[in-house]
Amino acid sequence: MIRPRIQVFLLLLIAHSGSAVADFNYAYSVFVGTGAYRIEDQTIYVLRVPLRWDLRGPDHEEGKIGYRLLMPFSVGVTNFDSIDELPGLEFESLQTMSVTPGVELQIPVLKRTLVKPFIQAGLSWDMKTSANSRIMGAGSRFRTTYGYDDQWILGGEFLYARNNPNKDNPTTSFARWGFGGEYKYTTNWYPFGHRVSWHARMLLYHFSNPTNFENEKEIFNFDNAAEVGVSFGINPPIYIFGYAFRQGGIGYEQSDEFKAIKLFTTFPF
Repeated sequence: MIRPRIQVFLLLLIAHSGSAVADFNYAYSVFVGTGAYRIEDQTIYVLRVPLRWDLRGPDHEEGKIGYRLLMPFSVGVTNFDSIDELPGLEFESLQTMSVTPGVELQIPVLKRTLVKPFIQAGLSWDMKTSANSRIMGAGSRFRTTYGYDDQWILGGEFLYARNNPNKDNPTTSFARWGFGGEYKYTTNWYPFGHRVSWHARMLLYHFSNPTNFENEKEIFNFDNAAEVGVSFGINPPIYIFGYAFRQGGIGYEQSDEFKAIKLFTTFPF
């Protein structure tokens, strides 16, 4: 049976120190999701849920490659003065919607190391106008674990994403390098038969061509971002509608242009 693996990402903006982009960058919101976006006089908050299904897991002993189906989607909501109003979200408030299906390979390299090349392509559209955009993204991630009970996780990512809108709007793209680590401390606490662990992580990102976010009106320009986060894990996981919940936490991300709080599950690479 194929079970969906869901890495939930919900970004809550707490401060923004510069001008937001005047033209909504769909590729940025789909693959990164970091920031608030402004179209004319409206601010858009992006909620991103990268759905994924493991079609076949990798086998380190036999060197078999794993396959994963990617089906991330994101929605942008507007007409809110603050994030506190989001619980009252109605369908009429949806501004943008994006779906970018793709496939990821999981290639065993060493005993505890995976290299995961991926490619995705899809569409985004504005629910209230005829604006839409073709989106593509490709790159590779890696992850390695070591220590007792996979106490340490290290990983990284290279991502290239491209946004090709209609209505003669300019095509934009960006490249991002990411690297980070996570430490797990396993406790002897077993509430309801699930062993609890505590996790701490730090992630660093570098954008190699941030000037592509420039347009005629305003600039959203930054080179680097950093995130720290804490989370808890449970073993065995709890299955919720077929989703194996193993970990959940909260992170704080900061760059030159924004500060944000993120709710997340699992390590991102």
